[in-house]
Amino acid sequence: MVLLDVPFVEKDHAKSLGARWDAVSKRWYIPDNFDGDQDVFSRWISNTKKNSAASSTDQISFGLDSETQQTDPDKGRKLSEVLFSVQNSLRQSFPGAVWVIAEVTNLNTRRGHVYLELSETNEQGQVIASCRAMIWQSQAERLLTRFATETGSELNSGQKVLLLAEVNFHAQYGFSLVIQDLDPSYTLGELEQKLNEIRQKLVKKGIYQNNKQLTLPADFFRIAVIAPPEAAGLGDFRADADLLQKNNLCEFKYFYSTFQGEATEPELKAALDAVMSLHQTMPYDVLVIIRGGGAKLDLSHLNIESISEALCNLPLPVMTGIGHERDNTILDEVANTRFDTPSKVIGYIQSQIVSQARAAQQNWSTIEKSSQILIQGISNKINQLQSSVINNSQALTYKWQKRLEPINSEISRLAQTRVNRINQELDVTKQKINASVKQKMEVAQIELEQLNSTINERTFRTIEMQRQQIIQSISFILSSGPKSQLNRGFSITKDSDGKPITTAKDAAKQKTVEIEFTDGSIRADIQK
Repeated sequence: MVLLDVPFVEKDHAKSLGARWDAVSKRWYIPDNFDGDQDVFSRWISNTKKNSAASSTDQISFGLDSETQQTDPDKGRKLSEVLFSVQNSLRQSFPGAVWVIAEVTNLNTRRGHVYLELSETNEQGQVIASCRAMIWQSQAERLLTRFATETGSELNSGQKVLLLAEVNFHAQYGFSLVIQDLDPSYTLGELEQKLNEIRQKLVKKGIYQNNKQLTLPADFFRIAVIAPPEAAGLGDFRADADLLQKNNLCEFKYFYSTFQGEATEPELKAALDAVMSLHQTMPYDVLVIIRGGGAKLDLSHLNIESISEALCNLPLPVMTGIGHERDNTILDEVANTRFDTPSKVIGYIQSQIVSQARAAQQNWSTIEKSSQILIQGISNKINQLQSSVINNSQALTYKWQKRLEPINSEISRLAQTRVNRINQELDVTKQKINASVKQKMEVAQIELEQLNSTINERTFRTIEMQRQQIIQSISFILSSGPKSQLNRGFSITKDSDGKPITTAKDAAKQKTVEIEFTDGSIRADIQK
């Protein structure tokens, strides 16, 4: 490897001749596999020829200096020797940049440089390779701007990319790739391939056209809406939807889910489950899925097989307004009806409601006019029939009156006879009832008198017993007075004021006490 002293302003010229940049030494060099005339680099070799020779010697001896070569090989090599050997081997194997396919797992920017984590996964989703990569500040703005312009989205985690990179190995910092170029068309092609795979799976299962076979309702009364909570398109949609709901023309129920990132699939699935749960009890006419705006690559987050399959099997028609006029998601493809924007979705719903209202109004006018004509015709017929009925009824009335007079007289006679006989039967029944009631009342009267006598006797007896008990209680209370106790041999001790003393402690506080007996009192001095 021959090192070159290339001024910064001449770096593009040196690169076009075949020179390569060494990120470790921060210098340009001639690759070992360069098959051209090295004289084209003569202007930059003048002060580096010796370094080139030394470098070639280093490659043969795995980067050993004079002191290192004297080291006993049986004791092993230094880590730096091995890593420098690896570095030289990689430079020989990858003298120039190589196109690499990888997925971006992490990305951040520091001081203008872009640092990435790249990985590759197998069909089971397991990582089988990963490494660091970087885009130097001098290349970053150009590459990232072109990628964003052509794909419609910034370079970000989760994207699969095709990149032109130089293999770089540093003894201290390890292996990495220095990105020289990005191919935006590959990333877009990868998204289209994923979309096509999902489409083919749905076709193979025979459910791709399921939702399209459902019929959109002519009238909209209850509509479920799934959208990101902060989507710009949701505000446009609700501007008209809220007006319809305010006028009780249509009811909208909103379910929220993110449409980007790893949480897209579980949140969309949860929103669909919530819609179907409410649909069981209060059915919706249609499900609307809207977002509005966003970059083209952001559509990849909506190309989810499980969600598209759920929409295919949904029992109510789906209308989408993701917000892209030219680009479709798998959700747009399997939906019953696709619109470019959320505004067009609500515009269609609003136009249907207005159209149905106008049709209903027109039908009502037609019915009203037809009804008036029909009513007028019927009214004329009724008037004619009424005249005919009046004329005919008078003749029939006179005819039947003559026939009914004898029958009426006979009915009156029979009815009067029947009434007289029933009155006689009622009089007999009344007499029997009065006699029976009177007899029962007399028996009841006797029983009441006996019961009253028994109650009075028992009451008097109870009162007398209570009176005797009260007398005995009073006698007992009176016999328990102080006088009675003195007669029994007890005495009462009092202080000088005549107040009873009940404890020895209180008695010890007195000088003289009075002791009362049944036959008199005595004074006693207290001996302390």
